[in-house]
Amino acid sequence: MTRFPPLALGLAMPVALFSTAAFADLTPAQVWGDWRTYLEGMGYQISATESVSGDDLTVSDISLNFQMPEDGSMNMTLGTIRFDQNRDGTVAIILPDTMPITMSGKDSGPGGEEFAMTLNYSQTGHAMTASGSPEEMTYLYTAQTIAMDLVQMQVGNEALGEDMARVKVAGSNLETTTTLSIGDMREYTQSGSLDSLTYDFSFIDPEQPNTQGAVTGSVTGVTMNGAGIIPLDVPDAGDMAAMLEAGFDVSGGFSYTGGSSNFDMKDPESGNYVMSTSSDGGELSVDMGADGLAYAGAQKNVNVAVTAEGMPFPFEIAMAESGFNLAMPVSKSDEAQDFAFGLTLGSFTMSDMIWSMFDPAGQLPRDPATVVLDLAGKAKLLVDWMNPDAAAQMAGAPGEVEALQLNTLVVDAAGAKLEGSGDLTFDGAGPSMVPGMGNPVGDVNLTLDGGNGLLDKLVAMGLLPQDQAMGARMMMGLFAVPGTEPDSLKSRIEFTQDGQILANGQRIR
Repeated sequence: MTRFPPLALGLAMPVALFSTAAFADLTPAQVWGDWRTYLEGMGYQISATESVSGDDLTVSDISLNFQMPEDGSMNMTLGTIRFDQNRDGTVAIILPDTMPITMSGKDSGPGGEEFAMTLNYSQTGHAMTASGSPEEMTYLYTAQTIAMDLVQMQVGNEALGEDMARVKVAGSNLETTTTLSIGDMREYTQSGSLDSLTYDFSFIDPEQPNTQGAVTGSVTGVTMNGAGIIPLDVPDAGDMAAMLEAGFDVSGGFSYTGGSSNFDMKDPESGNYVMSTSSDGGELSVDMGADGLAYAGAQKNVNVAVTAEGMPFPFEIAMAESGFNLAMPVSKSDEAQDFAFGLTLGSFTMSDMIWSMFDPAGQLPRDPATVVLDLAGKAKLLVDWMNPDAAAQMAGAPGEVEALQLNTLVVDAAGAKLEGSGDLTFDGAGPSMVPGMGNPVGDVNLTLDGGNGLLDKLVAMGLLPQDQAMGARMMMGLFAVPGTEPDSLKSRIEFTQDGQILANGQRIR
């Protein structure tokens, strides 16, 4: 089931409480008090020692503890933080160079082993300033470098060194600005940038040393933005359904100008493989609230190369653009809610080596291919699937589809092009063709150009037997009529209220 990660909620505070111009005097005690109120409201237990010297406040031995679901916990030690009063009414926040983060828990399932890991968040050339008023604070945070490193990991009684498990993340020139408004809820807006980010992960299975993997990569020109509403008192940060009911609503995204990654996996059972990827930038966004959950992402000039055991040569593909979007309801409701799904693979190409596997004579056009799918609709959610108890008791379909729109369908490849659109509603009172969807009412329109020519080429290549090609042509003749251009077909499939299906006015059911 999907839950909002408690670790993300915790790390959001030290890195996300961040502007400059002061509009009213702000005191160190007010800034530290806001931090403490926020963290305790999120379910953290805090211990610290406070010391006042004039207008300045020093908070030492800061320890945060969060109990995660299923016997897990997270501890974060911030060491000593100084809150110094500036003459202009702002507060300078002096953070330690290194802040340890410890997580522990137990693997799920019977016989799961206990585990513990310690990560260090470190920074250099860093500064943080708070300004504004207790009701609306603005934070500016900058750092020349940031890093997250795995210090130690223990699984059961076995300690894993860096040769067995490695996590290294490093960034340069981080700058974030965050404004917090506090009323009945805590609202925030945030923006930031990072010149570059690199990562290096590796692992070796202690029980099967021959099973291991490594992932390295980097991104450049990162920009971030976000906004949201967080309840002042969170009932249970691990229960996303309760968070949403309390008013939790956030959105955010990031973009980058370029990136690359390398994967090296060794698996005696499934075989070893190496993969490299690169792109000229992309973006990812997330929106989450009681109205629904939505993801969207896109990349430009994507290249992927894979070398695997059992493959005679590398597998190489490229796309000028790729993208996806997904939106779904998250809360049970008597009213239908919106959902959507989209996929784009633009100007998709494969290496000649791949083409030669099934088309050595080059009979098929090798022009870049494009696939576009855009679906939207409405569905009634019958269960709060983010509620752990409700999800555990769920039986059958979690919802009912009431409407579906095929906004765009394009498959343009190998000399043929299929396009489509449609609009359907589903009558739950009528006879059902698909369980949980009711009787469809509406129509779908399709066009196909170059379909017969593609069939001829596939037969000539020996990839499609003549009798199967004849069967495909008979099906096209049953469901389609000739278009206005040579080798073009069109079809209108209608679904009627009484359960009939018509193809171009002819009843087929």
